[in-house]
Amino acid sequence: MSNWRVLVLFSFMLAAAGSTGCSEKKGTNPQKKDPVEHSFVFTKSPDNQPVVSSGKTGWPIFPSDPAVIKDSEGYHLFYTSIFCNAGGSYYYSWDASNMAACDIMNVIATVGYAFSSDSGKTWEFRGSPVILPGSEPWQQGDLETPHVAILGDSLYLFYSATGVYRGQPFPHRYQVGVATLDLNGKTIRQRLMTDLATFTGRSEPLLPYNVSVTSYDNNTQEPSVVIREGKLEVYYVGVGFALPDQNADAPGQSVVSVGLAKAVFQSDLQLAEKSNGYILPDANITEVKYFDGVYHVFSTTLESGEFHHNEKINYFWSADGVKWSEPEILLQPGATFDSWGMMAPTVVVEDSEIVLFYTGWSIENHQCFPEPLPPDIRFGRPSNNDAECIYGSVGRAVAPRPGTE
Repeated sequence: MSNWRVLVLFSFMLAAAGSTGCSEKKGTNPQKKDPVEHSFVFTKSPDNQPVVSSGKTGWPIFPSDPAVIKDSEGYHLFYTSIFCNAGGSYYYSWDASNMAACDIMNVIATVGYAFSSDSGKTWEFRGSPVILPGSEPWQQGDLETPHVAILGDSLYLFYSATGVYRGQPFPHRYQVGVATLDLNGKTIRQRLMTDLATFTGRSEPLLPYNVSVTSYDNNTQEPSVVIREGKLEVYYVGVGFALPDQNADAPGQSVVSVGLAKAVFQSDLQLAEKSNGYILPDANITEVKYFDGVYHVFSTTLESGEFHHNEKINYFWSADGVKWSEPEILLQPGATFDSWGMMAPTVVVEDSEIVLFYTGWSIENHQCFPEPLPPDIRFGRPSNNDAECIYGSVGRAVAPRPGTE
């Protein structure tokens, strides 16, 4: 595989890591204050290796954006990755020593699934995606940043989608979609791993973007959901663009704002209310949880630089969802698999601890695809004119649950 073809592939794949959400632009939040002390102390577990690696046979090709939920069977991981064409269907892994088995130049970016019976330390991967890009123009491109929620006997998958605008590809411009899967009385693992069921998406976006005027919702992306009193509180990152009807990388384009917004839906996905702006400016690539009587926002810092470099996991909390604490750094890049940066936190709330997963990025000082290819080649993202290679993975960390120490 020639280096120029790899670079072309990854110009397509920039969106799969949520890069549009990164900006050095910052807003202000008049409601932000620290009502009382509330904190977590996370320790990476394991401390020097990921729980999901990438780029070799048996691992996802380029994983990011984990979303993990728990049921009586175990942990369920939904994640963004690229899937290559393997004999007419799409497959999650790639073996560089047997390239003919999987056409890495014929890929889609979408959502994968894995199951863990040991609290996320090891994972069993489903080979095929759980959802495919739709035929509708707004979601014909990448699908990414999944979040899942259970309501009744249905599993809801919320995601960011790119597609076509005015008949042309609209890269890095996202809208939030939702798809559903009937569990039919079975567990998530049975439906997704044994039945190999797929989600069915709606024909229209749940939260469309605004392409008319510069606004907090020129992009709607990176959704997460809290279910309270039978309603779905959908939290999402909004991005404001100077040129609202142009590509994210169009000449003269710039990001003017990033923050967290909220919309509330009835159980039938009818919109009940929607914020008129950010409820929490500067929150980026987030997951929102409600437990112990408090809203918790696990977020990603806004950093300048290339492809998530030096991003960290930070945290906000609120007793009422209106007045928010100042941000607190929970995790910082380490020395190995997350040395380049980290992003996209997701948490499982256990009785006595909080288990956090996140995307970890590392970089190595060599070409991604030297020629000839060595037998142990690992798939990654070329950087610095292909002099370096960036790899994705999923890390794990734990913290005591407040009040249980």
